[in-house]
Amino acid sequence: MMPLEREISTLKQYCFQYLLRNHEKIPSKKVSQIYEISDIREEFISMAKKKNLVDDQFFSIFGEIFIISNLYHNLQNNSNNSNSNTNSHDSHNTEDDMDLDTTSSISTNAPLINDINNNNNNNNNNNNNNNNNNNNNNNNNNNNNNNNNNINNNINENNIPQLTTNTTIDLTNIQKINLSGLARLTDISIQYISGYKQLQELDLSFCTGISNEFVKHLSKIPLVSLNLFNVTSVNDNTLQLIATSYPTLKRLLIGGCGNITEQGIKSLLKCSLLQELDVSHCKKLTNSALKLISFPCLTYLNASWCFDLTSGDNCFNKIAKQCTKLTTLRIAASAINEQQLIKVLSEAKKLTSLDISFCPNAIVNVDSKLFKYMSSIQNLHIAGCSFKEPILRKIIDSTPHLKDLDISHQDGLPWSFIESIIKDQSTLSHLKTLNFSLSKFDKFDSDALLNIHSLTVFFPIM
Repeated sequence: MMPLEREISTLKQYCFQYLLRNHEKIPSKKVSQIYEISDIREEFISMAKKKNLVDDQFFSIFGEIFIISNLYHNLQNNSNNSNSNTNSHDSHNTEDDMDLDTTSSISTNAPLINDINNNNNNNNNNNNNNNNNNNNNNNNNNNNNNNNNNINNNINENNIPQLTTNTTIDLTNIQKINLSGLARLTDISIQYISGYKQLQELDLSFCTGISNEFVKHLSKIPLVSLNLFNVTSVNDNTLQLIATSYPTLKRLLIGGCGNITEQGIKSLLKCSLLQELDVSHCKKLTNSALKLISFPCLTYLNASWCFDLTSGDNCFNKIAKQCTKLTTLRIAASAINEQQLIKVLSEAKKLTSLDISFCPNAIVNVDSKLFKYMSSIQNLHIAGCSFKEPILRKIIDSTPHLKDLDISHQDGLPWSFIESIIKDQSTLSHLKTLNFSLSKFDKFDSDALLNIHSLTVFFPIM
């Protein structure tokens, strides 16, 4: 006899498949009514996790429900992340996580709410006052109608907004959509997205099925943020279309798009309001291409792992001169040397976050004058640099505001350096994160680190 749990799971799958086969019989495809059924909602959230199952046919039928499910899934994850407050971690990928949340407008006989991300702040308040909320739960329910203008505060025990028969889901004003990883979607589904006329932020990262001209279907949408990380079809023609369609674009992530060249970067100069740009892992970008980066509003630049760069060139110095508002610079594996880095730091006066991972020649002298330019650095990534202990100590002494230090992927790290950090109360007063993942030590005392509750540590694999 089949176990009860498996019977239930099989039944849910059967019902879901029935729904797929009979979708045309659903009156007017009323999304909110379908979504009220908890099993169906769970199935779609599960589907959001199994993104390889979503293709154009699925999206044409259930695109709206998928977008809503993804929204609820992301809200739940954000809430869980805000509640998790651990002191130690196993090896962890420190690559920037820049995914965009899927956001729609949800209301209950109330004015439209355009930004459901306010829920994240309210979730934290609700969690901190959990006992008070439980005691006042009945009062909240009784006064539900009075709270219509603040529906985002009504969170159930799973931190997911509840849908009722009075709930309306207004997708006409959706502002953020995350379709990351849907590799089976093509331009057919992109045409479906073109119906969201208020869309501002779109994440298509790893959507490898779309063409290099997908932008033509979205040209009338006022996008300000576009994530195309590892969309392999993106090329110079795509960037020209983006620059023409979205001259007010503020955020563009095109890392991993290996067909982009200098011509594409030149086209992007029309986007004079650009604030964040990721061109990492773009293997055809050269020093001359990076020298074109001259966006007056740029605060974030990731040009890591561009393997066609040559050492001895001052391209990053020129970027620092031209982008005077730059606060974050990620140039891992860029072959930058110490003299070049000195020029960059002397020009980038607002820089607070620096990634020079796998640049072993970036700092070679313990008495280098570059240390006097590091006082404002708060986040420093020097993974794989294998700096000697005197230089590591000088870095700590020269960064009085350092919050996050990544020294992962190191061979032969001395425990004496770590010991000097954890015994220095002045350093511990500002340092919040230490990443040792995939590093090797001469010895390692995990207990000594676990006793420092203010410090988050990513431990090496022992």
